[in-house]
Amino acid sequence: MLAIIIIAAIALLGGGGKQAPTTTPTTGTPIGAAGGAAPTTGTASPTTQTPTTTTQTTTTQPSTPTKKVVYIGAALPLTGGLQSYGVGVKNAVELAVEDANRMCPSYRFELLVEDTGTNPQQALQKVQALYAKGARFIVGPMASGEVSAVKPFADQNKIIIFSPSSTSPLLAIPNDWIYRIVPTDFAQAAAIADLLKQLGVKKAVILYRNDAWGVGLKDAITKEAEKLGIQIASAQGYDPDPKAFATAIPEVVRKLSAALGQPSNDSAVIFLVFEDDGVVAIQSAAQDPVLGKIKWIGTDGIAYSDALIKQVGREMADHKMLGTIAAPDPNDPKYLEFKKEYRAKYGKDPVAYDAYGYDAAMMLMQIICKTGTDDPEKVRAALEQWGRDGTYQGATGKVYLDQAGDRAYPNYVIWGVAVVNGTAKYVDAAYYYGTERKITIFDQGKSLFR
Repeated sequence: MLAIIIIAAIALLGGGGKQAPTTTPTTGTPIGAAGGAAPTTGTASPTTQTPTTTTQTTTTQPSTPTKKVVYIGAALPLTGGLQSYGVGVKNAVELAVEDANRMCPSYRFELLVEDTGTNPQQALQKVQALYAKGARFIVGPMASGEVSAVKPFADQNKIIIFSPSSTSPLLAIPNDWIYRIVPTDFAQAAAIADLLKQLGVKKAVILYRNDAWGVGLKDAITKEAEKLGIQIASAQGYDPDPKAFATAIPEVVRKLSAALGQPSNDSAVIFLVFEDDGVVAIQSAAQDPVLGKIKWIGTDGIAYSDALIKQVGREMADHKMLGTIAAPDPNDPKYLEFKKEYRAKYGKDPVAYDAYGYDAAMMLMQIICKTGTDDPEKVRAALEQWGRDGTYQGATGKVYLDQAGDRAYPNYVIWGVAVVNGTAKYVDAAYYYGTERKITIFDQGKSLFR
C-alpha cells in the first residue's frame, strides 16, 4: 500500500552544534530524540589568572571523537485510516535507529517522527516539517496517496523517501527520489488473481478507494484476472474522504450487488479498502443479499488490522476472508531475530509492514555508515547500486530494487480470518511464491480454502 527516508546530515559537535568553551569534552544527546541535539544551557565561568612571566604547560585531556549527527525522518500515519500500521512501523524504525547506533562508529542517528494522519496534504506538510528540521532521509509515508502528494517536494529538494508500504503501480517511476521496499501492486494483483483461481472463482467485483492506491490496484487486478479467464463484472470506487464513507460505500455495495445479480459459489468481492472505510464496507457487504453470500478477498490495506478484527472480525470469519500482503519468509533467521528483538522491546510480535519499516531505515543507515557519506545524492547512488546487487539482507530478506526503485522478487503471505476458541483471529493461511506463482497452503489455513 501502500517510498521513503530522508535524513539530514547536520554536523553537531556536542550539545548545541558548537564546542563548549571548556577543556572537558562534551557528550552527545540520547538517540531517538524528537529533534536536534539538546543545546547547551550555559558556559563555564571563566577563571581569572594573574599574568606572570613564568611559562606554564597546560595538560589537555584527549577529547572523545564526536560523531556526526544524521537525522532519520519518519512520516507515518499515527492517526487515521492506517493508524495501527503506522504505530508498528514507528516502533520498528526506532529499533533500527538503536541498532544502527550500536553498529556505526562515525555517525549518530537521531529519529524525527511526524504523524501524517493518513492524509495526503498532512503528509506533505509533515515531510516539509521534517525537511526543515534537517531530515534528508525519510521512512514513509505509508499510503500511496500520501506518497503521491510528497513526491514533487521530495524530487525538488533531493529527499530520499523510502516507503515501507506504498504499492501503487502509478508510482513506479524511474529516476525519481521515491523508493519502496515493498513490491508494487502489479505483483500483488498477480497474487490475488492466482488466489481467485485457487478458490475456483470465475466472476468477481471490486470495491475500491478512489485514490492512487485503489485505482492502481483495481486496474492491475482486472488485467491479471482476465489473463486467467476470470471476469470482473464490475468495479466501483468511492470518495476516500472519511466524511463520505457512510453514504458513498453503501451505494457502491448496491451497485456491485446489482452487477452480480445473484450469489454463486464461483463469485467473489474484492475489498480495496483501509481500516476505517473497511469497517463500513464489510458491514454493508455482510448485510447485502448478494455480497453477503459470496467469497471475500482482502489485500494489504487491511491485513492483520486490529480495528477490523475488533469491529467486524466475526463477519470476516463467517465469510472465510482471505487476503494478501507482501511478507518475509516466516522461517528466515534474520526475520526471527528481528521478531525476537521487537517482542522484547514492545511486548508484542511485529505484523504487516513492521519488518519493512525496519529494513528501510536500516538499509539507509548502513549505506551512510559504510560509504562514509550522508550526502543525499551519494546515498541515493549507493541505494541504487545496493538495490541492483542485493547487497543488503535484513528481516525481509535480500533487498533487490527494480529500475523504478521498488522491491523486486516479491512473496506474499495469504492471511485469513477464522474463529479460534470462540474468537475471530487472523491466521497465516498460505504463502505465495511470486517468481513461481505458487501457493502453499498451511495446515491452519486449509479450512479457509474449502
